[in-house]
Amino acid sequence: MDDDGAVGATYGQVMIDRPDAAQLLEAMAATLTNQVMPSLDGGPKHSARVVANLCGILAREWNHRADVPLAALQALLARPGDDYADLVAALDRRLTDPELSDDFAAAAHPVVMAETERRLAIDKPGYLDR
Repeated sequence: MDDDGAVGATYGQVMIDRPDAAQLLEAMAATLTNQVMPSLDGGPKHSARVVANLCGILAREWNHRADVPLAALQALLARPGDDYADLVAALDRRLTDPELSDDFAAAAHPVVMAETERRLAIDKPGYLDR
């Protein structure tokens, strides 16, 4: 959002007249935080803060959507074509299986770590910088 309140973005020399989802969510969070919340008290202020935080989480999810280790999960589980939710459920089942092999655990470790770091960047930005 620029100084006169207009929402827009310039990338190089090309003007994009519609911001992406993350930019819209960030603008919503900033509006709630900087303009709405100061005029509220109690429960309504808390509700506005929660919505602003949710907008921030959704914006970070949008920005990190390309970081989902889909291909790595598909290869690890030998399930090409499966979607992310099904892969995560299958990985959860495999990792909690009492017959879990050391080889699978070792192969899963970098995938699980990458996904954990991606999720932390969304849910708790800056946590890994400590």
